[in-house]
Amino acid sequence: MSFLSFWRRYRVSIIFPALTISSIYADYSYTRKWKQQKQLSQIPQEQYLWCAIPLAGYGFGWFLDNKETERMTMFRDKSALYGRVLKEGEKPSWP
Repeated sequence: MSFLSFWRRYRVSIIFPALTISSIYADYSYTRKWKQQKQLSQIPQEQYLWCAIPLAGYGFGWFLDNKETERMTMFRDKSALYGRVLKEGEKPSWP
């Protein structure tokens, strides 16, 4: 069997897998590059979250601490135990 007769007989069996594999690889390569670009575009957004979330937590904790201090101050002012009249220049037991 010569090369030409082999080629004519099995042309589809040779060309189809080669084209299929090359098109799958091209699609995979394109998809991989697209995903890498997508990840690079999302990195700055994620970096902002690394700063924004702790700062928001700090701000919320600061707010709650101020409210608790205000509540304890109101308790101190109404308490029979701590509600005494302070001497001049004396600081309260807590703010």
